[in-house]
Amino acid sequence: MSRYKIRAIILTAVVCVAVVWTTPVRSQEQDQEPAKDANTPKVEQVEPEKPADPKAATTTKDLNIPVDELKILLKPLTLEELRDEAAAWMLVLQKKAHEISEAEVTIKRENQAISQQQEGVDALVQAELALEAAEQAQKGAAPSSPQYQEGTKKIEEAKKSLKTAQSAVEKSKTTKAKLKQDEASNKMLEKAQKTGDLETAKQTLDRTKADRDQTVAGSLAYSEATKTIEKLEAAIKAFESAQEAQKGADPDLPEYQEATQQLEKADEALKQLLKDIGAGATGQSSQDLDNATAAVENTEIKNNGEEKVAGSPGVLNNKQNLQQKEEELKRTTENLQKSTDAESKAKNQLVVTVTELQSQLTAIDDRFNAILEELEKKGGDAKPYRQYTQAVMSIDVDTKDIQGLGVRLLAWGKAEEGGLRWAVNTGKFVGIVIVSIVVSQILGAILYRLMKLFGGTSRIMRQFIVMLVKRGGVVVGFLVALTALEVSLGPVLALVGGLSFILAFALQSNLGNIASGLMIMAYKPFDVGDEIKLGELWGWVESITLANTKIKGLDGQMFNVPNNTVWGDTIENLSHSETRKFTHCLRIGFEEEDLGKVEQLLVEILKSHPKVLAVPAPSTQVWSIEDYYISVKADGWVKKEDFWTVHSDAIRMIRERFYKEGIQLAAIPKSMDVGEPDNSNGNTPDFVSETSVHRGVG
Repeated sequence: MSRYKIRAIILTAVVCVAVVWTTPVRSQEQDQEPAKDANTPKVEQVEPEKPADPKAATTTKDLNIPVDELKILLKPLTLEELRDEAAAWMLVLQKKAHEISEAEVTIKRENQAISQQQEGVDALVQAELALEAAEQAQKGAAPSSPQYQEGTKKIEEAKKSLKTAQSAVEKSKTTKAKLKQDEASNKMLEKAQKTGDLETAKQTLDRTKADRDQTVAGSLAYSEATKTIEKLEAAIKAFESAQEAQKGADPDLPEYQEATQQLEKADEALKQLLKDIGAGATGQSSQDLDNATAAVENTEIKNNGEEKVAGSPGVLNNKQNLQQKEEELKRTTENLQKSTDAESKAKNQLVVTVTELQSQLTAIDDRFNAILEELEKKGGDAKPYRQYTQAVMSIDVDTKDIQGLGVRLLAWGKAEEGGLRWAVNTGKFVGIVIVSIVVSQILGAILYRLMKLFGGTSRIMRQFIVMLVKRGGVVVGFLVALTALEVSLGPVLALVGGLSFILAFALQSNLGNIASGLMIMAYKPFDVGDEIKLGELWGWVESITLANTKIKGLDGQMFNVPNNTVWGDTIENLSHSETRKFTHCLRIGFEEEDLGKVEQLLVEILKSHPKVLAVPAPSTQVWSIEDYYISVKADGWVKKEDFWTVHSDAIRMIRERFYKEGIQLAAIPKSMDVGEPDNSNGNTPDFVSETSVHRGVG
């Protein structure tokens, strides 16, 4: 029988393997073959995502559109339309980034040319100083004297410096030639020159206004200055309007070409006006460099007995030739320095232009982010776009170019999308934080008064809620203020969530104390200042925190008890109400004839104390009868702050009154007191007077 079972199991296994092996193949075959049965369900075909078409975008017509208006226009757009908009703005951002990169490359090449020219200037200065030293050394010295030989060495040094200057100037000229051949660099330099023309016009306008203020109103000079000011203001306004129109137009649209033509006309008009009023643009660096290069190349120093200076006949050790050489080198140095200064000025103008381009890039990025946010809301993927913008928006600063760095920072500080924007954002940040602090303090104070007015909450709970409102308001205000600094709260909240998880895992035991602390505050078994019994501890509550409770003992010691222990133990609050009951238990002997008199006397004693309350009235009660005495309880009520004072006073008053009335308290046999057997053998035992006091509670 078992043999048939084994065969059945093997056969079943083979069939299962065959089914599993052939099922994928059959499934693929069925997928490849068309469905023959009409009842066979058809697999839904997912259409491929349509590629984005930047030309279909509509929001790029005005690149200066306010961000809030752009957000309104984006709301009704579908996901496909938003993809088109994102692709179009991506191209705009990319073109502006390319423009900035080309400008940065041009700045580096300009820095290289300036550095080479400055090297030539320094070399010419060294040559000039060497020739001056040679003149001083050879002055009145014989040809074979040591002074003459020292002068010859100085001449050799001058020759080396001159060669260095010639090499540096030639390198600078080559670098400038490469810049002229590069179309992108030429465009950037032309753009920087326009920026320089505008800056020159503004400076001229300010200077003309200042000069006009020094003249008499109504005079001919005042009228001429007014006309010049009006012309400059009109030219500057036309230039800035054309420039703004070019910034706000898409480079691929005809509007951009029209704005470019208008800008060219405005620039030409501005240049002509500056030329007419005698404030023409500089732009002579190339000519100065050519003149300096020619002068350096034509300068020659020979020291073989036929030294000639700049092609002039005569020997070099002739005093007149030395002076002539020094003058030529001085003129050449001045020309080269002038060219270097002009190049530095042009480079600084280019730095200002780059800063403006970066401001435009920032404005484009703001609008691009608005589109990406709407794209993400409607299920689109904006991650590749954001990665590109993060990479493009980073700025690399050349710290070696100290002058350019200063110009860049100054231009950034004046830019609307640069320093001014961050100044406004910083002001908003500080304002929001200050307002949040003030508002949270006011709300905390109002909330504390309301909770105190309506009651029902412990003082520590009120303090905790007020602290939570005050500090929580500041935290919320700080997070809101971060948005004014253009900080995204998503990563910040994610970081806070991660840290919270880590802290919660690491501080598991403390979380239990915190939970117990909240329970104590909410259910109010005691409050700060209450007298409580907690297990074997007896004292006053000093403070309550989320982690522990401090209890001041009867002898002044301080106990720090974890809230888990407090909440898990039996809590006896001895002062939870405004009034408190105190009880004294007295042992009255059997020989006392009138027990009612004792009770009446106790009531009179308690009523005679000024701090004992009349309602509820003091009372007595025969509590128990023992072998040697009868227990009588005397109760009275006081305000809780007077409890211990009245407690002590009542004991003294009872003792003094009983002594006057001749009432004896019961005595307990010593053997009974210490737990030993009675060995009195019928004799009268010795007695010890004892008063039992119960610290009653109300």
